[in-house]
Amino acid sequence: MEMQRLLVVRNPWSRARKWARNVNLWYVGVRVTKRLGASQLASLMISRGLQAQPQRAELHLEAGRLYLKNGQLEQAAWHWQHINPAVDGENFVEWLERTCVEDNGAILGNRLDALSALGNWYFQSGRFHKAIDCFNRVVGGGRFDPVVLNNKGLCLLRLGRDEEALSQFQQAAAIKMIPEILVNTGLTLNRLQRYKEALICYERAQRRGYSSQELTVNKGYALFHLGRYDEAVLCFEMAKIVSPRDFVILNNLAACYQKVGRYDAAAETYSIALKCFPHDGALHNNYALCLERQQRHAEALDHYDRALELDTDNGAFLANKAQCLARLGRYGEALAICDRLLQNSPETRFYWGLKADILTAAGAGEEAVEYYNRSLGLTG
Repeated sequence: MEMQRLLVVRNPWSRARKWARNVNLWYVGVRVTKRLGASQLASLMISRGLQAQPQRAELHLEAGRLYLKNGQLEQAAWHWQHINPAVDGENFVEWLERTCVEDNGAILGNRLDALSALGNWYFQSGRFHKAIDCFNRVVGGGRFDPVVLNNKGLCLLRLGRDEEALSQFQQAAAIKMIPEILVNTGLTLNRLQRYKEALICYERAQRRGYSSQELTVNKGYALFHLGRYDEAVLCFEMAKIVSPRDFVILNNLAACYQKVGRYDAAAETYSIALKCFPHDGALHNNYALCLERQQRHAEALDHYDRALELDTDNGAFLANKAQCLARLGRYGEALAICDRLLQNSPETRFYWGLKADILTAAGAGEEAVEYYNRSLGLTG
């Protein structure tokens, strides 16, 4: 008689429980959420996973990659230490840069993420050439990221390469019209004295709901140079509410007040600025100009003298003092300053004209003719 064969059927749940003990479900979850682009959720899962299993190397690996992608180098370094004990805070950047070009660079995940993070770190530490090299390698790898192009543009700005910076910002804006990129484009156009184009960029950023102190100040600067002084006044007054002791804002606001004939308001603003920045020669000079508009020439002369104490050979300060002395009838001193200016810069026609004006005011019109001719380039 054949014995009955019994089929043993195993409970699949018991197998799943055994598999789960050997597989890091937190790790799997992190990988899935990263692929779906949910980096915040991935970061949360990493944090919880490491609380439950702090020694799991694969979790530290994914954490390092995620923080690297987010540009958080110090956090990435902490996790990489658990995988490579030779890595520490002092050598992490050097190790990261070296690993990016080595065969084992795949350990970093996406090398372009690592290069982008490195570029940002070098930018923040003032090593602009190194940052540009990293950003170039990101673009060379086929990633045309507007943030990378923007940050490269910022590096170029810091190096005074404004035209190149403008090209980067324009390329970035063509990919994605991010308001911050528009503001940076406007700032660069301001530096290139292309104020009308700069203003267009600032207004585009505002239409996208963007607002910042930097936008307001730089928009005011563009409006000032476009001769739209009333609008510039509004920009700098709004900026002053946020930063009441900012030197640039106070100086520019006062200059706008002068342009619209509000000399009392300008003088008050310069006075506030000088209380905060008493050792700035340009402020003393500008305040003196304002005082002269109010016919307060003796007070103005004191501030020209203070400006020249701070910047002895400044041609603009000297020329303004000479004109102030002439208005006070002190022609000899004014002409002596003109001779000093002409000795230092005989090619500057303005100084020849200045001496001619002072000679005329002093009643020496015939002598002034020669200097007028020199100012017009007719002799000499």
